[in-house]
Amino acid sequence: MHYKHGSAKNADKLLQKPEFSRFNNIQTRFQLLVDYVKIMNFMHTSPIGVRVLCDSATLGKLLSQYLITDDFHMVINDLDNAPDARQVEGIVCNHKFAKESNSWFAPEQRGLSESESDEKVEIWKIPVIAQRLLGSVNGSSLVKSKLEEKMARCQATNPKQRPTANEVVQELLSVQQLITKN
Repeated sequence: MHYKHGSAKNADKLLQKPEFSRFNNIQTRFQLLVDYVKIMNFMHTSPIGVRVLCDSATLGKLLSQYLITDDFHMVINDLDNAPDARQVEGIVCNHKFAKESNSWFAPEQRGLSESESDEKVEIWKIPVIAQRLLGSVNGSSLVKSKLEEKMARCQATNPKQRPTANEVVQELLSVQQLITKN
Protein backbone atom coordinates (compact mmCIF):
# COMPACT_ATOMS: atom_id res chain seq x y z
CA MET A 1 0.00 0.00 0.00
CA HIS A 2 1.18 3.52 -0.73
CA TYR A 3 0.62 6.16 1.93
CA LYS A 4 1.02 9.69 0.60
CA HIS A 5 1.85 11.14 4.03
CA GLY A 6 5.08 9.16 4.25
CA SER A 7 6.90 8.17 7.39
CA ALA A 8 6.10 9.11 10.96
CA LYS A 9 9.51 10.79 11.06
CA ASN A 10 7.82 13.74 9.35
CA ALA A 11 4.57 13.68 11.37
CA ASP A 12 5.18 17.04 13.02
CA LYS A 13 5.96 18.82 9.74
CA LEU A 14 3.01 17.12 8.06
CA LEU A 15 0.53 18.12 10.74
CA GLN A 16 1.75 21.71 10.67
CA LYS A 17 0.95 22.11 6.97
CA PRO A 18 -2.04 24.44 6.44
CA GLU A 19 -4.02 21.79 4.55
CA PHE A 20 -3.81 19.44 7.55
CA SER A 21 -4.30 22.01 10.30
CA ARG A 22 -7.62 20.43 11.32
CA PHE A 23 -5.69 17.25 12.18
CA ASN A 24 -3.00 19.03 14.18
CA ASN A 25 -4.70 18.42 17.50
CA ILE A 26 -4.26 16.29 20.59
CA GLN A 27 -6.77 13.68 19.36
CA THR A 28 -4.87 12.92 16.14
CA ARG A 29 -1.46 13.08 17.74
CA PHE A 30 -2.55 10.87 20.63
CA GLN A 31 -4.01 8.35 18.16
CA LEU A 32 -0.60 8.08 16.50
CA LEU A 33 0.93 7.29 19.89
CA VAL A 34 -1.75 4.69 20.62
CA ASP A 35 -1.14 3.08 17.21
CA TYR A 36 2.60 3.00 17.84
CA VAL A 37 2.25 1.22 21.19
CA LYS A 38 -0.43 -1.14 19.85
CA ILE A 39 1.97 -2.19 17.10
CA MET A 40 4.69 -2.72 19.70
CA ASN A 41 2.28 -4.77 21.81
CA PHE A 42 1.41 -6.97 18.83
CA MET A 43 5.09 -7.50 18.07
CA HIS A 44 5.82 -8.41 21.69
CA THR A 45 2.96 -10.93 21.76
CA SER A 46 3.24 -12.15 18.17
CA PRO A 47 2.38 -15.78 17.44
CA ILE A 48 5.80 -16.05 15.75
CA GLY A 49 7.81 -14.83 18.73
CA VAL A 50 8.61 -11.70 20.71
CA ARG A 51 9.74 -9.35 17.95
CA VAL A 52 11.76 -6.17 18.46
CA LEU A 53 12.80 -3.55 15.93
CA CYS A 54 16.55 -3.37 15.57
CA ASP A 55 16.54 -0.52 13.04
CA SER A 56 16.23 2.12 15.73
CA ALA A 57 19.64 3.70 16.32
CA THR A 58 18.01 7.13 16.54
CA LEU A 59 14.54 8.55 17.08
CA GLY A 60 14.38 9.55 13.42
CA LYS A 61 15.41 6.08 12.24
CA LEU A 62 12.80 4.45 14.45
CA LEU A 63 10.01 6.74 13.25
CA SER A 64 11.03 6.16 9.63
CA GLN A 65 9.99 2.51 10.14
CA TYR A 66 6.34 3.61 10.46
CA LEU A 67 4.01 5.23 7.95
CA ILE A 68 1.15 7.68 8.44
CA THR A 69 -2.01 6.47 6.74
CA ASP A 70 -4.35 8.72 4.78
CA ASP A 71 -6.66 8.90 7.82
CA PHE A 72 -3.77 9.74 10.21
CA HIS A 73 -3.12 6.39 11.81
CA MET A 74 0.25 4.71 12.05
CA VAL A 75 1.26 1.40 10.48
CA ILE A 76 4.58 -0.40 10.56
CA ASN A 77 6.48 -0.44 7.31
CA ASP A 78 9.83 -2.11 7.74
CA LEU A 79 10.25 -5.42 9.55
CA ASP A 80 13.41 -6.66 7.86
CA ASN A 81 15.37 -6.44 11.11
CA ALA A 82 12.96 -7.68 13.79
CA PRO A 83 14.51 -10.68 15.55
CA ASP A 84 12.76 -12.85 18.10
CA ALA A 85 13.93 -11.57 21.49
CA ARG A 86 13.45 -15.01 23.05
CA GLN A 87 15.68 -16.74 20.48
CA VAL A 88 18.80 -14.67 21.12
CA GLU A 89 20.81 -14.03 24.27
CA GLY A 90 19.97 -10.41 24.86
CA ILE A 91 19.02 -7.89 22.24
CA VAL A 92 22.22 -6.64 20.65
CA CYS A 93 20.52 -4.42 18.07
CA ASN A 94 22.59 -1.37 17.24
CA HIS A 95 25.21 -2.63 19.67
CA LYS A 96 27.96 -0.37 18.30
CA PHE A 97 25.72 2.70 18.71
CA ALA A 98 24.43 1.74 22.15
CA LYS A 99 27.84 1.78 23.82
CA GLU A 100 28.67 5.28 22.65
CA SER A 101 25.21 6.76 22.66
CA ASN A 102 23.10 8.81 25.02
CA SER A 103 19.96 7.88 26.90
CA TRP A 104 18.08 6.86 23.72
CA PHE A 105 19.24 3.32 24.47
CA ALA A 106 18.12 1.47 27.58
CA PRO A 107 20.72 1.02 30.35
CA GLU A 108 21.06 -2.69 29.63
CA GLN A 109 21.94 -1.91 25.99
CA ARG A 110 24.62 0.54 27.11
CA GLY A 111 26.15 -1.94 29.56
CA LEU A 112 24.98 0.12 32.53
CA SER A 113 22.78 -2.65 33.88
CA GLU A 114 23.41 -6.28 34.66
CA SER A 115 20.06 -7.23 33.14
CA GLU A 116 19.84 -9.04 29.84
CA SER A 117 18.24 -7.10 27.02
CA ASP A 118 14.78 -8.18 25.93
CA GLU A 119 11.66 -6.52 24.54
CA LYS A 120 11.75 -4.05 27.44
CA VAL A 121 14.44 -2.11 25.52
CA GLU A 122 11.60 -0.85 23.33
CA ILE A 123 9.47 0.14 26.32
CA TRP A 124 12.35 2.43 27.38
CA LYS A 125 11.81 4.50 24.20
CA ILE A 126 8.07 5.13 24.60
CA PRO A 127 8.41 8.40 26.57
CA VAL A 128 10.65 9.92 23.89
CA ILE A 129 8.24 8.82 21.15
CA ALA A 130 5.32 10.23 23.17
CA GLN A 131 7.02 13.62 23.53
CA ARG A 132 7.70 13.76 19.79
CA LEU A 133 4.26 12.63 18.64
CA LEU A 134 2.23 14.69 21.10
CA GLY A 135 4.15 17.85 20.32
CA SER A 136 2.97 21.10 21.84
CA VAL A 137 -0.60 21.42 20.58
CA ASN A 138 -3.47 22.54 22.78
CA GLY A 139 -4.05 19.87 25.42
CA SER A 140 -0.70 18.12 25.05
CA SER A 141 0.64 19.40 28.39
CA LEU A 142 -2.39 18.03 30.22
CA VAL A 143 -2.14 14.68 28.46
CA LYS A 144 1.59 14.45 29.17
CA SER A 145 0.89 15.10 32.85
CA LYS A 146 -1.70 12.29 32.88
CA LEU A 147 0.92 9.94 31.44
CA GLU A 148 3.81 11.11 33.63
CA GLU A 149 3.77 8.18 36.07
CA LYS A 150 3.52 5.51 33.36
CA MET A 151 6.25 7.19 31.30
CA ALA A 152 8.53 7.27 34.36
CA ARG A 153 7.95 3.52 34.81
CA CYS A 154 8.86 2.97 31.14
CA GLN A 155 12.31 4.33 31.91
CA ALA A 156 12.98 2.36 35.07
CA THR A 157 16.65 1.39 35.20
CA ASN A 158 15.69 -2.22 35.96
CA PRO A 159 13.82 -3.54 32.88
CA LYS A 160 11.76 -5.88 35.08
CA GLN A 161 10.17 -2.79 36.63
CA ARG A 162 9.09 -1.42 33.25
CA PRO A 163 5.50 -2.06 32.18
CA THR A 164 4.66 -4.34 29.30
CA ALA A 165 3.51 -2.84 26.01
CA ASN A 166 0.01 -4.09 26.84
CA GLU A 167 0.03 -2.23 30.17
CA VAL A 168 1.04 0.96 28.35
CA VAL A 169 -1.70 0.43 25.74
CA GLN A 170 -4.31 0.04 28.50
CA GLU A 171 -3.14 3.28 30.15
CA LEU A 172 -3.20 5.10 26.80
CA LEU A 173 -6.73 3.88 26.04
CA SER A 174 -7.87 5.10 29.44
CA VAL A 175 -6.39 8.56 28.79
CA GLN A 176 -7.81 8.52 25.27
CA GLN A 177 -11.30 8.14 26.75
CA LEU A 178 -10.69 11.33 28.77
CA ILE A 179 -9.55 13.15 25.63
CA THR A 180 -12.62 11.99 23.72
CA LYS A 181 -14.96 13.17 26.50
CA ASN A 182 -13.40 16.63 26.41
